[in-house]
Amino acid sequence: MKNYLEKHKQVGLLKVMEDKSKRIPAKRVDIVSLKLIKESSLLYKERIISSPEDGRKLMNKFLKDADREHFIVISLNTKNEPVNINVCHIGSLNASLVHPREVFKPAILSNAASIMVGHNHRATRS
Repeated sequence: MKNYLEKHKQVGLLKVMEDKSKRIPAKRVDIVSLKLIKESSLLYKERIISSPEDGRKLMNKFLKDADREHFIVISLNTKNEPVNINVCHIGSLNASLVHPREVFKPAILSNAASIMVGHNHRATRS
């Protein structure tokens, strides 16, 4: 019986020693907040977007002076009124690469009911 207890203690000690080597320190998790920051505004006299043409007019008004490709997200409320416009990506002279998470981020942060996306085409001049 004494021999059994000694072996049991040794097995228990080995198990504790193994567990110590496998311990992983706790992971620190950051607490963050995300905010939309108003940079400027523009007046949209039609108030609602009821057709693709209305959306094109708003995009043209916003992108009229852009010298490069811009991919924008327009967040709309339940009445199809534009809430905000976010420049999702500014590309090069003739290309713009956009990831879906960047498209949906401003829409989620502004509690949009729907979104409209678009980009301008900059023609190269020779």
